[in-house]
Amino acid sequence: MIQLKLNKRLIAAMTIFAVITFIGCEKKTEQQQDGVNGESISPDTISAVSESMDNESVVEEKITIPDLKGTWAGTFDKRATTLKITEQTDSSFSGKISINYREVINQKIKGAISPSTGKISMKDQLHSRYQGKYNGKLSEDGKKFSGTFTMDLDGKKFTFNLNKK
Repeated sequence: MIQLKLNKRLIAAMTIFAVITFIGCEKKTEQQQDGVNGESISPDTISAVSESMDNESVVEEKITIPDLKGTWAGTFDKRATTLKITEQTDSSFSGKISINYREVINQKIKGAISPSTGKISMKDQLHSRYQGKYNGKLSEDGKKFSGTFTMDLDGKKFTFNLNKK
């Protein structure tokens, strides 16, 4: 008898759960909400917008990626410096930098340029106490690269100015 009452309660609970689950699955209307200001978007609105866009002239802005390959010479912390970029694939590049301190520092680098802003970032690849990151900007004519080097070890900053040969 007790078993029969438990079975009836279990069946009733499962039925209620199933009804609640299916009620939540209602068919969505064809209009969608904009999400920005809650306005409804209908198919007519979409076609009107696309027609107005077709009538306007579209100006394509082509961003060219500067050719960074080659030898760059200048100063790093007022020391003679040479950067040789030997490989470039789109906006990524790699090469070597030499800084003429009392003991010459030779370091492999990898970096990238943002063609739209001209910002360049590079990072030393060989582990050393002098390793760090270079952040700078390429001049509009693409012949000067200047910025700041930050050491990983202690955060010291040094300026650099390089010109393409």
